Amino acid sequence: MTITPLQIAIVGPGRMGQIYARLAEELSETRLVAVCGRSEASTREMADQYQVPGYPHARHTDMLENHAEIDAVVVSASEWMHTAPVLASLEAGKHVLVEKPMAVSPADARMMVQAADRVGVHLMVCHSLRFDPPFAAMRQAVAAGDIGEVLHVYARRNPPQVAAERVLGKFSLAYWLTPHDIDMMLWTVGRPITRVKAYARQGGKGRHDFIIAVFTFDSGVVGVLENSWSTPAHSGRPQYEQFSIHGSEGAAEVLGHENGVAVYRADGPPDYPDTGYTPVLHGRQEGMFRSLFSHFVGVVQGKWPPIVSGENGLAAIQVAAAIDRSLETGREVQVDSSTAAQNTAGTTGEGVT
Repeated sequence: MTITPLQIAIVGPGRMGQIYARLAEELSETRLVAVCGRSEASTREMADQYQVPGYPHARHTDMLENHAEIDAVVVSASEWMHTAPVLASLEAGKHVLVEKPMAVSPADARMMVQAADRVGVHLMVCHSLRFDPPFAAMRQAVAAGDIGEVLHVYARRNPPQVAAERVLGKFSLAYWLTPHDIDMMLWTVGRPITRVKAYARQGGKGRHDFIIAVFTFDSGVVGVLENSWSTPAHSGRPQYEQFSIHGSEGAAEVLGHENGVAVYRADGPPDYPDTGYTPVLHGRQEGMFRSLFSHFVGVVQGKWPPIVSGENGLAAIQVAAAIDRSLETGREVQVDSSTAAQNTAGTTGEGVT
């Protein structure tokens, strides 16, 4: 029996858009049919590469009107430009996979969730750590009770300064990196965050050099999140990423900076090839994003429920907003009470699909 591939459109032909476009062409269950972006050059480059129509200048409404065959839209545009294409795609009856952060305000994120519910289509957020095997295995062990009652959790995600340059001044950095580990904390602890106290230091160019946030869950669990982009890029193996969780009968940790392989050269600095995020092996795009995209395709096809939902994405944005409010006021703040159900959706899947 011949199965018609899902017709996929990409909004945002940048770094992440290139990954999803390649996956859409490599998987037998999908086919790329259109691409849309702000830049005429990057949109044309992707359109020519995959021989599909391109819609520059963010003309996503034209793309949706001209391609009724589109089944799903991947929105990988810049973080501050998700809302319009996501809402337009949902209102057109298309399933949507949106990069994190799904929005840079709780109001916009909530509109997306409500639109998906009203239209009856799937909205999935790219919280990629749920599809990273070490993180998924860690969460599975905690869910199985291997460390007993969860007591406290810590996460670190510290990119070099150059990584922040792209987003400075575009939106609050409280929304930039924090959703990765906020979502992982919520998913792993399995309880909502109710209070947030955040700390930062004002740096150059009108932005913070770091954000350190202390979370209190409704169960009494305490979490600490460290995001810093104050350290210059340097050689060696800096410990940019870490996640650890401690319980009454044990602990679990993920050392995200350990990729398992290093290449040393006599005439240059060491190289640490990507083995988890977007490695290309044997001519194919592999890694967590292949697992994430393949899972989304299965959700649209009705094969399984989503491991991560729009509601989960909204929950992370609401906690990020609380970080922002705490930084503004200098006080501990309450997380929006509508996050009470933030851990009930998207938790049926175990491990990586």
